[in-house]
Amino acid sequence: MNKKSLAKSLGELFAHIQDLFDTLSYILIRKVDQNNKQKNKLLSFFSSIGNSYYKKYSNIKKQSEYDDDN
Repeated sequence: MNKKSLAKSLGELFAHIQDLFDTLSYILIRKVDQNNKQKNKLLSFFSSIGNSYYKKYSNIKKQSEYDDDN
């Protein structure tokens, strides 16, 4: 295995790990949002921050993938 393919493999591994953490964070945020029936204001606030972050981050990733394809 040469250095370039090892570097590429490690980069892709790190990207998959980051995506896993993003997905788990999103699931956790959604779970808190759904279980927040009593509308705890602090949890609701952080859940809204998380939702906004995830939506914006997803759009940035999509745009980045589009730019990489062109």
